[in-house]
Amino acid sequence: MSTSRFPTSPLTPGASRVLKTAVAAVAAAVLLTVPFVASAGASNSVLQSVNVAGYPGALTNQASRTLYVLTVEKGAKLKCKGSCLSAWIPVTVKDSVASVSLGANVKGKIGFVARSSTTKQVTFNSYPLYTFKGDSGARGSTGEGKSFAGGTWYVARADATSPGATPIVKASSSGGGGTTTTTKPPSTTTTTTPPTTTTTVPGGGGAY
Repeated sequence: MSTSRFPTSPLTPGASRVLKTAVAAVAAAVLLTVPFVASAGASNSVLQSVNVAGYPGALTNQASRTLYVLTVEKGAKLKCKGSCLSAWIPVTVKDSVASVSLGANVKGKIGFVARSSTTKQVTFNSYPLYTFKGDSGARGSTGEGKSFAGGTWYVARADATSPGATPIVKASSSGGGGTTTTTKPPSTTTTTTPPTTTTTVPGGGGAY
């Protein structure tokens, strides 16, 4: 029984280029149809300790932008809403994120508070974290000491392990961020002068 075989001939250079282009297009189309899969609960935020001028060991994000806390938000009680968010930018992650990465000397307790149905804000020792739009770039501190909603904004301390130690309250701050001054009452020195005793001798002071 004989078997028929079709004659074959090598591809011309032009045909070869067309074939390679077609294969590349098919491969690209396949890649585009495959959804990007990220690990559930993965972190997309990094907190680190950075020496900001006047604030050694300040808490910052991965871009070294200084992070602030608002005193009246302790316990994850959100007060900065609406127009406040145009100046103070919350540090947020996707709702699926379960943890954030911490750099050296960052020792506080990390938590989260819902900001929307799909995002949540990172908290540090129960304080929600923010960057300040007024800082021109990395390592800024112009938000320190500003008042809002009955509270005050302070730079966060990276190695703080309790809410009370988290705000860095600077004794005197320059650079347009407001001033917080701690004054001590003046010391008082009291000098007691003993009373003068006068002895009167009967008879006008003459001798007997």
